[in-house]
Amino acid sequence: MKVLHFSDLHIGYERYSKTTDLETGLDDRIVDFLNVFDELINYAIEEDVDLVLFAGDAFKTRNPTPTHLREFSKRLLKLTNNNIPVVLVVGNHDIPAVKQRATSLDIFPTMNIDKVTVIDKLKLYTIDTKNSGPIQIIGLPWPRFGTFTSSIRKNDPNMKVEEITQTIVNMFDSSIKIELEKLNKDIPCIFSGHLSVMEAKTSTETLMSITNDPLLSTQFFIRPEFEYVGLGHIHKDQILNENPPVIYSGSLERVDFGEKDDEKGFYICELDTNKKQGERLINYKKIKVSARTFNEIKIHIPKNEIYPDKYIQEKLSSEYIKDSIIRIEIEATREHFESINNTEINKILSTAKNVVSIIPSFITEKETHEVKLSEDLGIIETFEKYLENFKDIDDKRKKDLLEFGKEIISEYELEND
Repeated sequence: MKVLHFSDLHIGYERYSKTTDLETGLDDRIVDFLNVFDELINYAIEEDVDLVLFAGDAFKTRNPTPTHLREFSKRLLKLTNNNIPVVLVVGNHDIPAVKQRATSLDIFPTMNIDKVTVIDKLKLYTIDTKNSGPIQIIGLPWPRFGTFTSSIRKNDPNMKVEEITQTIVNMFDSSIKIELEKLNKDIPCIFSGHLSVMEAKTSTETLMSITNDPLLSTQFFIRPEFEYVGLGHIHKDQILNENPPVIYSGSLERVDFGEKDDEKGFYICELDTNKKQGERLINYKKIKVSARTFNEIKIHIPKNEIYPDKYIQEKLSSEYIKDSIIRIEIEATREHFESINNTEINKILSTAKNVVSIIPSFITEKETHEVKLSEDLGIIETFEKYLENFKDIDDKRKKDLLEFGKEIISEYELEND
């Protein structure tokens, strides 16, 4: 049995967009998110997976546009039309601000779309997979902290936040134990939730939304009944435990420069349904997708650099620019900035997907160097001695400066001969 696990799709995220895609009429960053989703869909079909498990946050906002709903739905239908069932865990971005309103995923059970199951409450779900019989999933949607807090404080108005959090965790633990008592041990069982785990690391620069997270520990998920634990909510993919695997698949597409070094993708978990509980896991692996490259470039121009243009061009030429979203920070003197030829720099950057900013950082304080001169030294020797005081100039640059100095001295001597 092959289970595909992914999360945090966030269709509708438009930050760092530059234009409208002419083919689809969509914002070009939305197209980025849909392209990696298409990679996942095509992989699932080509590899004939048994189940696709989505661990929450289908959209950027709680109120997705009809266009965003359409793009998400037609990709789900592509899976179900190939007899691949889909399980959707409700994430914090899928939950409306008002409790009584429908989530953005409630449309699927309302329409009775075959082979799509929405996990909107903590309970045991049994799903028929494509090729390998049934699988059991204990699912936990994003927990509304405020709802739990209000209920708990009715009994104890003076309870501290830490105590409330622990009470919520205890409630989850009790509920899961009740669901595990219903388990058929002859059928594989996995856990999935849209949650925060205290040991997890994040990489996003800014929070996608302001939320109160009841934190769970990795130990909470280590139960003999679980063959695999597939989580969503944290954008950085990570393996928190090996046996059973407790895994954040991470987001499919980068949302900001905090994620520039993250490898994006999804996970495949393979189970042997003929083995007994606790022995069914064969392997799991990450499949990478072609997420948009983010590149943050920092350039420090030495104060004594006489060719700032050339220096910047050399630095940029060594960076990955093509089709990337670029942010540049240049640290230099005000005099350097005044002499920079933006036309040449723009030519190098023209292949980028988007240059979101070029941030100047001015060096205002001038360095002073004490140079001991000797009457025995010639002009070139004195200049060479002077350059030794600058530790941030490499040998090649010193050699170029010396050659340039020799040319000036030769011209001067010829003119005054």
